[in-house]
Amino acid sequence: MNDDLKNPQLRALQYWLMDGVFELLVGFVFLLAAIIYYVQESTPGSLLNKVLGIASVILVCGVGFGGRWIIQRIKERTTYPRTGYVAYKSGRKNKGDVVITISVMALILAFVVFTTVTDTKLIAWGPVVCGLLMGAFMVQTGYRLDLPRFYILALLGLLIGAGLVVSGLRIELSLPLFFGLNGLILLISGSLTLWKYLRSNPVPPAETPDEQ
Repeated sequence: MNDDLKNPQLRALQYWLMDGVFELLVGFVFLLAAIIYYVQESTPGSLLNKVLGIASVILVCGVGFGGRWIIQRIKERTTYPRTGYVAYKSGRKNKGDVVITISVMALILAFVVFTTVTDTKLIAWGPVVCGLLMGAFMVQTGYRLDLPRFYILALLGLLIGAGLVVSGLRIELSLPLFFGLNGLILLISGSLTLWKYLRSNPVPPAETPDEQ
């Protein structure tokens, strides 16, 4: 593919992440995951524990299948009135993006559930494993769309995971902290990106009847 064809496609894909809404959504989900996991570990064997276990599965599936719809609704109020709407072709590439997102979330959830249920010592490395999975997704996104801020997010996620493992905190604290801290970082990144976008792209004045 030559540059003349590649660059417009690249800009179209970058447009999906230029306003920080994606980071805001994932950051919010991470904070919810941190709360759910912490409460689960604090109430072993209870009905609430079982309900939250089901809720965590619904959360992952809901974000995986409904995340694009949620982002579209937000963009209709923030992005499209300012810089217009971009229609994305439905094809293998878009389906691949959904599969990658769902797969990463499913792998993280599967690791947490497996290590918790089997009570294996591998759970102590949970923050690092989750950091590697999240980092791989962020690096892949940053590389494919040429967005350097995702490299920083990947590095911070891995450093947080490694730091929590080295700290020796119990997994009941370290894993919620991993998701909570990364959630806060994503919310900060998304908020700053959105603030910069809104400041650089004010809503154009409405056309008067004489101008139409």
